[in-house]
Amino acid sequence: MRKVFKTLKSSLALKVLIGFILGILAGLFFGEMTSVLGVVGLGYIRLFQMPVIPYILVSLISGLGKLDFIAAKGIFIKGGVVLLSLWMIVILVLILIPFGFPSWESASFFSDSLIEPERGINFLDLFLPSNPFHAMANTIIPSVVTFSIAVGLAFIFIPEKSVVIEVFSKLSDSLMLITRWVAKLAPIGVFAIAANAAGTLRFEDLERLQVYIVLQGCIALVLSFWILPRLITVLTPIKYQDIIDSVKNPLATAFATANLLVVIPILVDNSQKLIESINTKNVRSDQESPLDVIIPASFNFPSMGKLLSLGFIPFAAWYVGSPLSPTQYPTFLVAGIAGFFADGTLATTFLLNLFKIPADMLTLYITVEIFTARFGTLVAAMHTVALGILATCAIQGLIVIRRKKIIRFIISSILLLILIVGSVHFVYTYFFPSNYTKNQLLSDLPLLRVRNPQPAKVSQTIPIINDLAEQETETPRYEQIKTNNLLRTCYLRNDYPFSYFNSQGDLVGLDIEMSHILARELGLKLEFIPLEYTVNDRKEMAAYLNGNYCDLLIPSIALTPQAAEVAQFTHSFSKRTLAFVIKDYKKEQFSNWKELQKRKNLKLAIPADVPYYIAKLKGLLPNAEILITKREIEDLLVADSNQFDALVLPAENAAAWTILYPSNGIAVPKPVVSIPVGYMLPKNANTLTDIINVWLDLKQEDGTIQSLHNYWVQGNIDSIKKPRWSIIRDVLHWVK
Repeated sequence: MRKVFKTLKSSLALKVLIGFILGILAGLFFGEMTSVLGVVGLGYIRLFQMPVIPYILVSLISGLGKLDFIAAKGIFIKGGVVLLSLWMIVILVLILIPFGFPSWESASFFSDSLIEPERGINFLDLFLPSNPFHAMANTIIPSVVTFSIAVGLAFIFIPEKSVVIEVFSKLSDSLMLITRWVAKLAPIGVFAIAANAAGTLRFEDLERLQVYIVLQGCIALVLSFWILPRLITVLTPIKYQDIIDSVKNPLATAFATANLLVVIPILVDNSQKLIESINTKNVRSDQESPLDVIIPASFNFPSMGKLLSLGFIPFAAWYVGSPLSPTQYPTFLVAGIAGFFADGTLATTFLLNLFKIPADMLTLYITVEIFTARFGTLVAAMHTVALGILATCAIQGLIVIRRKKIIRFIISSILLLILIVGSVHFVYTYFFPSNYTKNQLLSDLPLLRVRNPQPAKVSQTIPIINDLAEQETETPRYEQIKTNNLLRTCYLRNDYPFSYFNSQGDLVGLDIEMSHILARELGLKLEFIPLEYTVNDRKEMAAYLNGNYCDLLIPSIALTPQAAEVAQFTHSFSKRTLAFVIKDYKKEQFSNWKELQKRKNLKLAIPADVPYYIAKLKGLLPNAEILITKREIEDLLVADSNQFDALVLPAENAAAWTILYPSNGIAVPKPVVSIPVGYMLPKNANTLTDIINVWLDLKQEDGTIQSLHNYWVQGNIDSIKKPRWSIIRDVLHWVK
């Protein structure tokens, strides 16, 4: 028993593992109550990030500065070639990883990231800092690395530098000491992160996470036990079995502890023995081995194990339903490799922000890294062996080029990777398919703020409008409303997510809820009257109001001078964004207006004769053919793709429709075209217009409109979700 307690006391890795297990158990037991531990987990992460930027600076400067020119030249040229070759292998893996994601249906609610201005990547600003202190303050990691390498290289040529280098070395040691102190808090930090994740992560989300974990594990095993050792045997006389016998124990230790540092001395020693076993040139034993410089210096550069974590970025993009496009991959790879010179969490934060992936995916990354970090450490250990042996052999002239062997190795390795990735894709697509439920989620949504709405008459019979002329009456419209104690609102059916019938048969949506709130606050009864779907002309729409069939028309209408001639409007309280609904694989083709203008025979379908939108489209795409159709949107979404290239809809509506029909995607061309909208009111109903405008101002100020937009349009439905399953709630019934 004493041995057990002694091991527990001395083994940080074991404490972290226990903290992780206890965190998972706490999350399962307490459920969403563990969300309060998120602050503790975030604090732990920030403590770990605190010394990272200074450490990059001083460690790179001291590591490079202590080398002499000849040693630096040999290591940089030959070691650099080997390192770049190993990076090329992991780049190939990162390109293949997305092909392993299964063909599961996925779609997302509207997100502000869709309409954010396109932010170009300035590689000069990213890699060449005009102000290094600005780069450090804003965690622009590639710039910090560039500056640090430049200073370190300059120190090589400076005489009497030992005192300064020693200062930087001591600073590096002190920063590493801070990291070790923080690492002692790892059991607490990991407990908090694991508990928060296990308590708030829903089981349907875990279904997708396992795809990433399995992919990472399979690829890590292939890299560690086939590709890297076989690469050594192909380029040197060292035998495969000798390599495996030499590294199997330290690799197992690295995997078990998830700590590369603890096995570095063993890896250096074993690698040196392997090199000596093939060294027939009798290199003097009293000479310093390049291995003693290469392996410590390699810590200034991201290993293959570290870079393998970059696979989380394309996974996160796939997870949220917006996979990275092929044109984004060069930026992803260059910025990712540069970013991973530093802490993985910091680099992941940078990349998530770069590609407009929701920031809350960082918590998911930290959680999943608890599983995948061991695989990454395994690959990093084998990477260290391969880099050390191959670079040393290159410097000592022990590399043997055998073309046939190299070609066979390359072909077999690529085929094996393709087989692994394809197998994961096939198994999860056909044997463990995901149940798509977001369409049901949208169909089930109840009203948010109006839990007990006043009784409202919902008519589904469309009134016949015979006379488009305005009915003349001496009584102002608002006086009629007050006298009848009734507000009549015209709505559009299937106008997702603004007005539609949910699965319970209730009329819901953002505009419907706004009508309920307006009527309640004015103390009026409420009646909903449907608009005919094919009515799009502003005069026809105004006839419902001016003909006294309804008092308020709630499909938000584009504010234009022509529309104001036939009716009054509230001021603009929202915007609609011009977008296209297309098949998922066409997204990249519709990302930019300039590129669309170059396309010939472009056919665009618009499901309504809306003059403003049509004129806007013709101005942006003068060569495109605009097909005005009266068909229902549902029919257009399942229509033959040869009939038209894209369906034109506001992005806010389009996102909801892609949830119902997830084989379609949404594209918002840049620069974004936004159109102000408002509610239509009867002509000359000045008092009614003034009252509703004041009411809209109040709802803007008190956050009602924003909260309804977040709920109906952006799908932020946490407030109505049932609490996550937990033992304390669902088994013991100690809390409600």
